[in-house]
Amino acid sequence: MSKTINRRAMFAEIHQDTREGGQLHVFSLAYVKKDGTLGEKGRCCKSTKRCPGERGYRGNVNNNHVLLLTNLETGKPFEVLIDLITHYNRMRVNHNS
Repeated sequence: MSKTINRRAMFAEIHQDTREGGQLHVFSLAYVKKDGTLGEKGRCCKSTKRCPGERGYRGNVNNNHVLLLTNLETGKPFEVLIDLITHYNRMRVNHNS
């Protein structure tokens, strides 16, 4: 049986930009893409970029339900819909608690 993590605990961890010793908080995600296919990022972190959009990224996850992250393997930012995240650090995400 795989471990689970609730949505709130996942957010608490993602929003920690750095770990002890000043190391970047790196994690893995599995998710369902908008087209219904499965996606996975092995090494990503919370993005510090102010994109997309001319006026910068409005990172209020309560309103737009989107996380802006950086894929550390490519160095490129990407967006993921919060409700479509299935696994965080190989733990199943429980969106109902």
